[in-house]
Amino acid sequence: MSGRREKAARRRSAAGTAAAGRRAARLWALAPLTELDDAERARLFRRNAVYVVVGAVLFAAIYALLSWLKYRAYMDARFDLGNMVQAVYNTAHGHFLEITSGELKPRQMSRLGSHVDPILALFALPWLVWPSPTMLLVLQAVIVATGAWPAYRLGTRVTRDPRAAALLAGAYLLYPALGFLVLNEFHPVALATPLLLWAFLYVEESRWLWALPFLLLAAACKETVPLVIGMMGVYFAIRRRSWRPLILTAAAAAYFAIAVWGIIPHYNGDQSAFISRYGDYGQGAGEVVKTALTHPAQTVTDLAAQDNLRYWLRLLWPLGFASLLSPLTVLIAAPELLLNALSATTFQRRIEFHYTALEIPFLFAAAVLGVMRLWRWLGGGFRRAEKAMAGQRARRETLALLVLLAALAGNYFMGPLPFSLPGAAYGGKYYAKTAHDAVLDEAVRMIPAGAKVSANNNAGAQLAARRVAYVFPYFAGADWVLVDEQHPFFYDKEDARMHQLALGRLVLDNRFVSVFAKDGVYVFKRVAASPAATQGGGVPRATPTPGVSPTP
Repeated sequence: MSGRREKAARRRSAAGTAAAGRRAARLWALAPLTELDDAERARLFRRNAVYVVVGAVLFAAIYALLSWLKYRAYMDARFDLGNMVQAVYNTAHGHFLEITSGELKPRQMSRLGSHVDPILALFALPWLVWPSPTMLLVLQAVIVATGAWPAYRLGTRVTRDPRAAALLAGAYLLYPALGFLVLNEFHPVALATPLLLWAFLYVEESRWLWALPFLLLAAACKETVPLVIGMMGVYFAIRRRSWRPLILTAAAAAYFAIAVWGIIPHYNGDQSAFISRYGDYGQGAGEVVKTALTHPAQTVTDLAAQDNLRYWLRLLWPLGFASLLSPLTVLIAAPELLLNALSATTFQRRIEFHYTALEIPFLFAAAVLGVMRLWRWLGGGFRRAEKAMAGQRARRETLALLVLLAALAGNYFMGPLPFSLPGAAYGGKYYAKTAHDAVLDEAVRMIPAGAKVSANNNAGAQLAARRVAYVFPYFAGADWVLVDEQHPFFYDKEDARMHQLALGRLVLDNRFVSVFAKDGVYVFKRVAASPAATQGGGVPRATPTPGVSPTP
């Protein structure tokens, strides 16, 4: 009896296995190609547009809130939020992009001597209405979130299916590097991410006049943006088999040359201080490029370094490696990828920082195109036109869903959101305001608006909205000084020994008296004039000093 039951059980098991195999075969079998008609596509576009807009609004709201919480908890600093705040404040008050440099002998200089990002001046108008660093953080989150719309439009154009496009737009919003980009204080280059997506979309649609304002605004975000814009010209020249897009490449190359060899030296008195990050390749921009090209062994060795491979992996896998299926599109981001890979600054190879801003739009565009290429290949159209497909083995929205799930997994394992996730970069406590932060609030409130101030880096963002704002340990020209022993910054680096020595000099300086001391936070007020005070009410003269920079 038991033998018959065992045989019956084996037959049922074999039948179940065969049925499962038939179901899997049906799922993987070629299905007829189906395309949405114009009316159905328009209906689906409108319906899925609601989901995309809701997703963008949620992204903007969540990241604006988190950015504000970081600022409130003194997790932002003079380097870099304070630099942007001072440039915007001074522009709003008639001093175009003026900042106080953070160097041994500080001076008033133009922000353009550090980075060519004149788009900052546009924020002077909203500053007059909402004069707060929070305004910059909120607008950054909102502007980056708008990139979901060109992502959706591009996905719809390429896949011809709004359902797949909405899933891809969701992947854009969930992409871990994008969230980190918004949370990394405020940087004008972050605004280039959605602007370049808009520009790519319009050039893809051959609407060059529509693309032009986005290209111009993107170029105004940082001096390296023209490099990727120039690569866009090369990309579309190859795809369209036309020389006309190379006009864009030529214009971008000219602007880059003017910015690097003209504007920055004019306002700085020397070349960009950031060239020092490539000291192994030379002392000037031209020399760095020449060395990288004429010494390929050194360049390849540096590119293949472990931290570079890890960086690229963290950029690619949250898009399901779909970007690699459109390598020509990825190459648009090659200049920025190379700049980050060859830099001596390790921060440029971490997705937690803003250095991904010029890579994200093209990695995403490559993922969209890669999805369609995979769809064609699965249908028998490998290296052939779409009309050569025998059918479809997977629906476009299914492949787009896989990319979305990869982005979701990226947030789970290494994302910026403060949830209890295995790889969450920030926990809930990161955003919590502490008792020490409340003491810093007291100290900040004591310092009059407009007074010349020197402040620790960690409190520098809260005190940057003024004409002159020094960075501790420099305090000779200041009227007020705020020092925080719990965060012993020496300029933009924590160095307890150097910080303590500088604090000792301040305590012994009889021109200042202590007016506040609590929980390691001290406020000093000037009581005697400085014999070294400069002309113009103590504002340092804009005498160029070689090799300096106000921001990392």
